[in-house]
Amino acid sequence: MEIEALVPKLTYLRPLTLKDYYVPFFLVIVVLLFFGFFTYVVYEQHKEEQNYVPNITIPSIDFTVLNITETRLSVKWDLLLRIPSDLPGLYMCLKGNFQFSIIYKGVTIATSFIESLFLIRVSSIASEGDMDGVILKDIMKDIKEIGEIRFGSRLLLPDCRYGTTGKMNYACDVAMLRFEPGSQRNATLFGNHPICRYLR
Repeated sequence: MEIEALVPKLTYLRPLTLKDYYVPFFLVIVVLLFFGFFTYVVYEQHKEEQNYVPNITIPSIDFTVLNITETRLSVKWDLLLRIPSDLPGLYMCLKGNFQFSIIYKGVTIATSFIESLFLIRVSSIASEGDMDGVILKDIMKDIKEIGEIRFGSRLLLPDCRYGTTGKMNYACDVAMLRFEPGSQRNATLFGNHPICRYLR
């Protein structure tokens, strides 16, 4: 009896099943998926930061009809551009070619060159010599019959970032201008302020 007591009793070992292999494998897959998702999020954030370029806002537009007849038209735009403080220096060069264009139904009808930064006032004049016959008639119709007119705009700024073409192209939202009641001479911006976005 004493000899039998010295012999250790064998513990019963349960045979391994497929479930015992699946659980660690499943945990490894979950960890890898989590790590992959985290890496993707970090990469996308870094990519977004690299591609980020500040927007430009047009807080006000004044449109003045200087002269209008059945065949002649002379108009003027006065705009205010709000340039964000982080655009000059980091993205846009402080010196170079600054250009602003007025677009009507996909056609550029006026272009101005800008000389100052940050808060920019732009004046541009167009007459019948700058527009073809169809565009001229459409603008006259908007002025006389509809009482409002829509214009798009583009900005061309010098790009000082390394490895770029040296030019920054911005496309601005279409601006709607409404004429004062009983007037066919003066129109002001109506609705949301147009935002100019960098074209990549």
